[in-house]
Amino acid sequence: MKTGSLIIFLSIIFCFIAIPAMASVEVGHVNIKPSGDLESGKSNVTADLQMSFISVGGETFPSDESISLKTELENPVWTYSIILDGVENPRPAVSKKQLDLSGWELSYENVDESVKVNLKGMAPKVDSSRQIEVVSVNVATPGGRVKETVKNVTAFVTNPGELKGDITSVKESYSKLEKDIAQNKADGIDVSKAEAKAKEALNSLNSAAGASYSNAQVYIKNANTFIKDAYSMLDMGVSQKAINEVKEAIDKTDEWINYFKTEKEMGSDPRLAPIITKREFAAEDASDAKELFDAGKYTDARKKAEEAYQKANEVFEATQELQTEVESAPKGPELPDISGIIPYIVGIIVVAIVGFILYRVMKNRGGKGGGKGGGGGGSFGSRDKPRKKSTVHQYDELF
Repeated sequence: MKTGSLIIFLSIIFCFIAIPAMASVEVGHVNIKPSGDLESGKSNVTADLQMSFISVGGETFPSDESISLKTELENPVWTYSIILDGVENPRPAVSKKQLDLSGWELSYENVDESVKVNLKGMAPKVDSSRQIEVVSVNVATPGGRVKETVKNVTAFVTNPGELKGDITSVKESYSKLEKDIAQNKADGIDVSKAEAKAKEALNSLNSAAGASYSNAQVYIKNANTFIKDAYSMLDMGVSQKAINEVKEAIDKTDEWINYFKTEKEMGSDPRLAPIITKREFAAEDASDAKELFDAGKYTDARKKAEEAYQKANEVFEATQELQTEVESAPKGPELPDISGIIPYIVGIIVVAIVGFILYRVMKNRGGKGGGKGGGGGGSFGSRDKPRKKSTVHQYDELF
């Protein structure tokens, strides 16, 4: 025999030696009543099942192993019968969480064997709703260790108080939503989309009140989702209004900045520089808010728009403070408005100038014959020595 063939032959022999003859256990449908969710500490539960054995090597079940049936029901009562070739053999009822069927009790040769089991109990009390093990069928080793789980049937046990608390919590959230919608509506915000979502949330809440636990949980989850969506719709309206208010505040600020630059000629005034800088920051936040709004991120858009509005409002107030400061600055004396009488003043000045010129001309003409006569008046110039009286007529020089 070739080496390869020998190895294959020995491997086959080893497999037959290493794997002992054993029985196969099958469990059909397990009928649980009531079906669906169980109520904590109140639901009476029954479970019916049947195990069948497929013998290997003539033995229905290994005598050194056992079958272990377990449950988490309270006050369990097991009743079972071993059926051999169609003949039912009832066994005494057992009131334990675990029913053990020994291999010695189940081990037969060349017999059609099955076991019919009935379990009665009550759903356990749970603080938090959870899955429990109604019944499990396991094959155990001689030491009692579970070697194989053949069947495991569970049920969901609900705590009505927990469900009631969930519904109450959602109702409180819905009540707050109603107030917020009313407040936003009073502030002039479009709340139609938020109102539509709130209506869906209320419908889900009403449905949850009369539903089973699992269905109620779905309705509660839906209600929470609708409430969240409603707030998103509110944020959309609030952010839109805030963005509009920011734009209005920035536009007013721009008007004042332009006024200071042009009317007041304050373009280089250091008091105007920080106002312009703050205005740019507000405009940047407003632009970010608009981008978030366009992307459908209404909650983030609302927060950014509120930040932008606060900055825009602050910078607008700064323009008003600067205006007050400019207006309260000391001013020089105000000259009367003489624009209406300027032509008359000019005429008077012209007449005065002409008159003065004529006067000077006439005076110069008269001064040519009286230049020496002026000295005659000098007789009042000295009181110490009066002048000797002249024999010539005192006016002869004028002629």
